[in-house]
Amino acid sequence: MTDVPERYKRQARFHGIGAEGQNELAMKRVLLVGLGALGAAVSDQLVRAGVSLIIVDRDYVEVTNLQRQTLYTEQDAADETPKAIAASERLQAINRDVAVDAHIADVSWDWLRPLPHIDLVLDATDNVETRLLLNDFALEREIPFLFASCVGAYGMNYTVMPGQAPCLRCLMRHLPLAGQTCATAGVVAPIVQHVASRQAVETLKYLTGRHEKMERRLLIEDMWENQSQRLDVERLVDVSCPSCQQQEYPSLVPNRQQTALLCGRDVVQVRRSIDGLDGLLDQLRRAEIVVKQTPFTLEWRWRGHRMLLFKDGRVLVHGVDDAHVAVAMVDECLGR
Repeated sequence: MTDVPERYKRQARFHGIGAEGQNELAMKRVLLVGLGALGAAVSDQLVRAGVSLIIVDRDYVEVTNLQRQTLYTEQDAADETPKAIAASERLQAINRDVAVDAHIADVSWDWLRPLPHIDLVLDATDNVETRLLLNDFALEREIPFLFASCVGAYGMNYTVMPGQAPCLRCLMRHLPLAGQTCATAGVVAPIVQHVASRQAVETLKYLTGRHEKMERRLLIEDMWENQSQRLDVERLVDVSCPSCQQQEYPSLVPNRQQTALLCGRDVVQVRRSIDGLDGLLDQLRRAEIVVKQTPFTLEWRWRGHRMLLFKDGRVLVHGVDDAHVAVAMVDECLGR
């Protein structure tokens, strides 16, 4: 064990990893999309294990997150710190030997396309469109995609292995992989940790080369009702699937969606092309709008609604659920 850093020696003593596997982990890099409950939990486990990460999230920390999103503090919520920034600071404080490349962004094909080499994609998102985008991105790059979700006390895990099993698009034609969200049905923290642990251990198996140990079935568990299922889904490959069978990847298209309703929050996201925050700060102040500035955002109120502008041009309009209303409000403040 002399060639293994002291902090990893207990992990390297495990027969499934060993010194060789630990050294493999030091050379790998994982893309993690979403830094809510699942993303916070799985990133914590992987960074402690010695895995470098690219992390990305479009949102900021709120007090309602603190019950289950374990990387964040009350101060993060008070400061409305972007989750990518708060998570990166916490993860680097845990382990400065690994690289944590943090991005405040709404993931799209335009954002994914220029990424450098990665070994695996982890899903910690909350919407079907992004999951299908990641599914297609991983298939196109011929790397695994680890799908996971949890709501209430119910969780699911499944690993998409390119060329070896049905992809997420195949499964969605047969199984209810979308439905209620934590905003509508709530969530208890233990299921988050459980699902994240399954993601983390499958990640370690793959990155250390123990592919034969990986779980190829769809796992469904309800911790409250003490029920679990392991479904053999190999026969659910759709021979007409454009993603895993035809290699057409329908989700890998330039982003055209200018608005998005954020999960269960009465918040609409509106995209704008901007050259930075400074010019818009001056514009808003000239209009006698009181603006709060942080290193990452501009915040103001308009017609009784809170507006939050990120550096990448996304405006979160709070208290509305109509995209047309949100766009009109952004146009009034920033112009078309």
